[in-house]
Amino acid sequence: MKRLILAMFLGSMLLWSTSVFAATPLGGLAVAVSPGGETLVSAGDNRVLYVLDAAKMEVTNRVWLGVGIVNLAFNKDGSRVVAEDTDGTLHLIDAKEWKVLKKAPKAERMSAAPQADLVAGVNTGATPNTIQILSMTDLSSKGQVTLPGKPKVVSMGLDAGGARLAVLLEAVADESEPKGATPPAGVKGLELETFKLKHDGKTSLLLIFNTADGKQVGEHKLWYSPSSTRWMAFFQGENVLVVNYSNVNAKIDGKGEVTLFQLDNSFNYGLGISADQTVLMSGGLSDGTYTKVEGLNMVKFQPDKLPGWPEYFKHFAVAKDGTAYGSTSSYRIIKIKPGGAFDKSYPVF
Repeated sequence: MKRLILAMFLGSMLLWSTSVFAATPLGGLAVAVSPGGETLVSAGDNRVLYVLDAAKMEVTNRVWLGVGIVNLAFNKDGSRVVAEDTDGTLHLIDAKEWKVLKKAPKAERMSAAPQADLVAGVNTGATPNTIQILSMTDLSSKGQVTLPGKPKVVSMGLDAGGARLAVLLEAVADESEPKGATPPAGVKGLELETFKLKHDGKTSLLLIFNTADGKQVGEHKLWYSPSSTRWMAFFQGENVLVVNYSNVNAKIDGKGEVTLFQLDNSFNYGLGISADQTVLMSGGLSDGTYTKVEGLNMVKFQPDKLPGWPEYFKHFAVAKDGTAYGSTSSYRIIKIKPGGAFDKSYPVF
């Protein structure tokens, strides 16, 4: 019961905070791992960038950034780190001197494709809304996507090769959709969630763009339109997968057909995807799931528990060898073995 009450409280705070700010951290850290797996960086609402030796899991450097950080990623060769702050500004950090080299404002909901050395961020203040495609090495412009009108982007994601961008727009009322029907007796789980979403009178749009020229190459009208926050989108071949806080997630195929799925942990407070988009990491209150995207094969893990206020995951990073790192609200990094078994936990201070 205490876990349920806490989840409801944190969930309501999450919904409120995201409506007020571009990206409001709820405490704790974000994390990224270098391409070679030798270095971790972590940062959060205390405005400090921590540099860690991944082999020893020891902090080797602390850098005052002066801004709260909600997302981090290394570029292709590991020479730069791109960090998104709570105002939706991207910071380019030299990964040797650990100095901020450049900033790109108005680039919210950062989505990185390190293998292509590209990062995307949406400018919600522009009319129409635009999405910047930037180099992860120098933040130079590599393209732009223009959205129809001024919709709210609830989720977006580059594919691993940086060639395509999926953009899910906020759900809108749609008179062509049924509304108010009572679900049949005995319907539960994902079947019940599917029924509710198909009868809520709302639809959303999933748009697909080529990043090279910004042209729209796909559009799907979806009955899938949950309202929860912290969405992440990524590709699995022609499929687009959307994962969110409520854990009512969707796989949308090339024809726009939707299949719901859930991950084995509770709510998705923390999410992360490997650079090649083959491993999905998710975590809730004191538990997490290591998911092989192909086949959605899941392994649930649970770190050692701390006394007092429960700990929740905030972010994940995945190394090339499949080792994963989860950062938490208790300023810890949880190391997960390739395949999904809990390894060790380390405080970051």
